[in-house]
Amino acid sequence: MLTFILLGRLTNLALEQAREFKERDRRAADIIKKAGGNLVSLYYTFGQYDFVAIIEAPSQDVMTMILFEIGRFSTVSSETLMAMPPEQLYSVIDKYH
Repeated sequence: MLTFILLGRLTNLALEQAREFKERDRRAADIIKKAGGNLVSLYYTFGQYDFVAIIEAPSQDVMTMILFEIGRFSTVSSETLMAMPPEQLYSVIDKYH
């Protein structure tokens, strides 16, 4: 499984529908699970981003489809980072250097 960090901002529509956050979060978790992924954690934040989610997905293609499905809510904009644990980076360095 690959790990992705999703940095998100809530749209004005999301803020107008704040009472629906819990249900929307549940729906997003269901989309991720049905695609074969896992919502590892979700945090609401203060500052440049309104929330941060850690998501595991079997591939970049699957993560792309997850983002498209969640994007259909029209309540978030996001940036996504692929993440790797240090041990994986060390392995790549050892393999190619």
